[in-house]
Amino acid sequence: LTPLTLLSGLAPPVGYSFLYPNECPNNLDCFKDLKTGIAYAKKVNKPIMLDFTGYACVNCRKMEEHVWPNEKIDNYLRNDYILISLYVDDKKTLPKEEQILVNRINGGTRRLDSYGHKWANFQTQFFKTNSQPYYVLLNADGTKILNQAVGYTPNENDYIQFLECGLEVFKNIKE
Repeated sequence: LTPLTLLSGLAPPVGYSFLYPNECPNNLDCFKDLKTGIAYAKKVNKPIMLDFTGYACVNCRKMEEHVWPNEKIDNYLRNDYILISLYVDDKKTLPKEEQILVNRINGGTRRLDSYGHKWANFQTQFFKTNSQPYYVLLNADGTKILNQAVGYTPNENDYIQFLECGLEVFKNIKE
């Protein structure tokens, strides 16, 4: 199936179809939970790509449909990185014990009652941004940022450089 370029980003991509259910874009392996993803990355000693995304994010779909399929990029995402996709608009309710009150950056508090709230809060607290897509490359235990994070990057060569730079830094860290 070939996605219609004209409508790309407007409708959910082919992988999101009910006829072709798929949890991760482009049949990549990914984690939807930070702790599980980090535990796996540590086990296999591979760097992490945090993918802050959203089900309703048009530019996220454009990246997944037009940039990620590039042979080199697909290879990096498939073989060299552990992909953790955190959906900031996931409406699924958090377990009661995880529904905590957090301080908002601009004052006041907010109860995190969905996974989307949890991931949006995590992105805002740790990376001081709430735009999607937002890609952060981390070492295997998630404690070090490998290079400058990027947002929407439609230029394949720029995105390849971002991924290659992260791998280079990862290889040079003696953990």
